[in-house]
Amino acid sequence: MKKWVLGGAAALLMSVAAMAAPAPFGLEIGKASIQDMKAAHSAKSAGTNAYSGGDMYELDVSRIEFEGLKSVLVIFNPSGKVEAVVATLNKDRFDAVAKGLSGKYKTVSKQLPFVGNKKMVWADGNTEIVLDAPHLSFDMTMQYATKDLLRKFNQTSSDNSKAKAKSEASQL
Repeated sequence: MKKWVLGGAAALLMSVAAMAAPAPFGLEIGKASIQDMKAAHSAKSAGTNAYSGGDMYELDVSRIEFEGLKSVLVIFNPSGKVEAVVATLNKDRFDAVAKGLSGKYKTVSKQLPFVGNKKMVWADGNTEIVLDAPHLSFDMTMQYATKDLLRKFNQTSSDNSKAKAKSEASQL
């Protein structure tokens, strides 16, 4: 009987862990609050995000032990929950970071030319993780974002492009 109970408890714990959203730098996407972030990190306000409508904060990366980390921006929704975490890192860390992400998340796409822009995308539930290393840059970005925020960003970008094209056409 004890084996069944212990086995069931272990299976339950593993399923709960599997359901947890990604948590870059300890900030669970869609769940961590501004208070959670402030309890774990030193941060300063970076204004309001145009796409989420929530607050943004820059973390003090000197207090985060992650090789090559240059900056971290945390974007919240209006309810104060994390919508995205965007980090800038040294590009020479691409292979190591990609390996770590590939071990945790399902790979959706990858573009890994010998020379040129490198990009990999992973998915985990409602979160998309993108590692993007432009060829002519020394930096790369690692972005964790909810699909809802990405939808808002893409819609706003599309609307802005259409408005710009309409405005230019009216001037002809």
